[in-house]
Amino acid sequence: MRVAAKKSAKREFDWRTYSRPSRLLGDELEAALSTGFLAPLLGLARSSPDLSLQLRAGQATLYYRGTSLVRVRAGETGAVGEVDANLRLPHSQRSSAERLESLPMADPDEVAEAMSVLDSLRVDLDHWSANGEPAPARQRFLGFLAENSGRRPGVDELLVVDVEYPYGRRKFDFVAVRRAESVGGSGAFTTPSLVLGDLRYPGRPLRGSSRLADFGSDASELAHALSGEHLHRVREEIGALLHQKQRLGLLPVDIPFERIAEGMPDLLVVFTDPEVIEPQFDAPIAELHDKLIARRFPVEKLRFAAVGSARENFAASDSADSALHSDDVCDYRAFKSMRKRRRP
Repeated sequence: MRVAAKKSAKREFDWRTYSRPSRLLGDELEAALSTGFLAPLLGLARSSPDLSLQLRAGQATLYYRGTSLVRVRAGETGAVGEVDANLRLPHSQRSSAERLESLPMADPDEVAEAMSVLDSLRVDLDHWSANGEPAPARQRFLGFLAENSGRRPGVDELLVVDVEYPYGRRKFDFVAVRRAESVGGSGAFTTPSLVLGDLRYPGRPLRGSSRLADFGSDASELAHALSGEHLHRVREEIGALLHQKQRLGLLPVDIPFERIAEGMPDLLVVFTDPEVIEPQFDAPIAELHDKLIARRFPVEKLRFAAVGSARENFAASDSADSALHSDDVCDYRAFKSMRKRRRP
């Protein structure tokens, strides 16, 4: 007697029913940050490169050197902040779960008190960092965002709009827009192309649970889902997020952005590890390329770049920053060739 195969309890992913809240602030919270009682929080975020205010679905999160310092959302009588009490302790003493404390932020007095709490938390984090606590991986993503935030729109190749961007099966390391070809100055970002990005740094493997090929598979699946319907949603959301960040002064207001151009997105893999020239990187990079061919994604849209300490192996510039210029970005064949030429 044949025994019927047992159905998997895991729910299959269905693009037809997939949806999630837009990664944007509501009008009320945006107004409170830009000109209202939360303006001191926005001012703090813009005061130092160590601080980064990122917009999420109906809330704003302030990061300090990659650590989530406070999450702020609209409340019934103003705004409410949440901080993790674990931040006051060294890693060895922290709970495995967040221990959230509420910070009322309904009026200027409460906001001023909350700002004092945030200052205290920053002092604690500086103390743990000075005593050898490791920096969170998120700090690398936020650093890459800061270096590619449109400060030099006539020169830079990318304008990073968001980091750790979740859509479908994947959380993309960054989502950006890339300057239109054959257009000079800031006007190159009027109708730029969409970029889905993957950031590879020392200590982050290209195999295993963070396989480089999976980035290609997930990005291709998103691009093709429902004949491009989800890709259209991503373009609309990232365009709206770019505009909102401009209104808040988190991205330059003088960039004449209008909309993201139609078409397949660029898939950009950025390496900060100088060892990327070594042979052990050959197979994962080739697997990514072949995976896209198998999924009928246009491989000419696959791009690579090396920045930071990895840049010296590829670019004429010896700059150690992570700002991408046009000379830093190349296609698969060019990247493969340069890697081999640079080997000892």
